Amino acid sequence: EPSLDGSPPTCPEPRACRTGRRIMPASMQAFACHRGPKYGMLNDIWETPIVLRRLLSEHLKPDGFQPPTRNGAAAQKRLRVSLPRLEAPLPASHGLAGRTPLQAMAACSRRCANKFTIVGSGTSYHAALVAEYMIEHIARIPVVVELASEYVYRKPIARPGDVFIVVSSSGETAESVQCLRQMKGSKNGNKVLTIAMVNQTDSSIARESDCCIGVSAGEEVGVASTKVFSSTVAAFVMLAVALGEESGTLTDAERHHILSKLDEIPDAVQTVIERESRALKQDSGAEHALEIGDCRMWDIGCQNVLANNFIFLGRGFNYPVALEGAMKCKEIAYIHAEGYPAAEMKHGPIALIDQFMPVVVIAPKSDHCYEKIRANIEEVNARSGATIAITEDDNLELQEICEYVIYVPRTHEFLMPLISVIPMQLLSYMMGVLRGNEIDHPRGLQKTISSLVESSPTGAARAAAE
Repeated sequence: EPSLDGSPPTCPEPRACRTGRRIMPASMQAFACHRGPKYGMLNDIWETPIVLRRLLSEHLKPDGFQPPTRNGAAAQKRLRVSLPRLEAPLPASHGLAGRTPLQAMAACSRRCANKFTIVGSGTSYHAALVAEYMIEHIARIPVVVELASEYVYRKPIARPGDVFIVVSSSGETAESVQCLRQMKGSKNGNKVLTIAMVNQTDSSIARESDCCIGVSAGEEVGVASTKVFSSTVAAFVMLAVALGEESGTLTDAERHHILSKLDEIPDAVQTVIERESRALKQDSGAEHALEIGDCRMWDIGCQNVLANNFIFLGRGFNYPVALEGAMKCKEIAYIHAEGYPAAEMKHGPIALIDQFMPVVVIAPKSDHCYEKIRANIEEVNARSGATIAITEDDNLELQEICEYVIYVPRTHEFLMPLISVIPMQLLSYMMGVLRGNEIDHPRGLQKTISSLVESSPTGAARAAAE
């Protein structure tokens, strides 16, 4: 109730997590814990390391050894990116004939007038946003990312030599297919390089594009995309490195460092998955409640599952991951959530923060804006907010200022989205299980193809709910 002095009303009992107990009753936890492993989405998440290893084995090839350094470091295996479909010359009928797709793409770094346009929907759009940061930082090529549902109603302005990339898991997303056809039918469409970044390489988008990059994620059981997001981001990392090497904007040492760290990502992702969800995966079949401390992600879910709102914050490469985390929270847990660039918190969202508003912050110390992110956390604390931080294993600075800290292996700043997205997916999954939601088939989401897309033998059976 409001106080007599006019100050805001206060909760008679602070947030349950601050009293050391969980919000969810033990009986409900036991039922949810028994039911959780039966959903395919958890298996999709657990397959992410396998998917990444398969993708990297296809496109990362040995390239000799890095000689030993003066400080005693041993020789290391060198890697190079191999994208065969981008290395075959374009047909004579194409306006850019005589060059390979990779050469045509790299030329954009030398021409100020040309740019990349990437379109996607939902999770594919978030992967495209990560690609924007990757390509601009590594290959120094201007990139514009658009929502396919908005771009389809615009009149595209394309210059000869531009690159148009369509991102779609199914390759049959209605608006994305229309965007591709609209671009190819525009004034300079024959002189624009179109590329499909899809999981299904025999789809409409793949067939109608000049070339296709498959992300090799396999079929997903859950409607909400998980492993496809990771494999798409990894594919974009390799594309950015290949472009940087072709355009001369990436040094040999930088290429070696990024690719060696990328080669370690599957193991890092597996570490996070096993650390944060092994206890839930090992269900004995009997209903039992996990004890506090058995699974920290489960504890976080139990203590925040009744929240009405979430805020997800990230900067730079991790801002798109904040958007993806908010989307998963809405899709799976049915909790309203917003993703924001951390610096924009003071422009509106800060007015909503109180003791009932969980704030998830991606705060890797490898981020050059780390100190500013820490300042954002302090601002949340000043308003009694509950902060859940994601940072590297060796960063102990956040324990005193965050309610929970989720630790992940250290990696290159560019590659952190591949790791930081896993706790987001698991948290949304566990809160969805606790709330009794239908995880694999969330309400309102369907794996169907709009009638706007022409039917095809393979397309009619696949997904476009991205």
